[in-house]
Amino acid sequence: LVYHGKPIVVHMAQAKITMDELDAVIREHGVDKIQDVALAVLEVDGNISILSNDFKHHTVKRRHAHKIVAKTD
Repeated sequence: LVYHGKPIVVHMAQAKITMDELDAVIREHGVDKIQDVALAVLEVDGNISILSNDFKHHTVKRRHAHKIVAKTD
């Protein structure tokens, strides 16, 4: 929806998202203006993810598999 601070109007129209809605989501993510957004993506679940220009590091939440313990009798 946004790439390097510029809205992608075609994608916004396809997703039926207005500029006012996008501005509101950007503010909810703690970013003041669209020019500070590096990337805004419409996720498959309908949420909008925002990556701002002041993003300094990448974090990944890893899922840990449950250990299966063999039962001995």
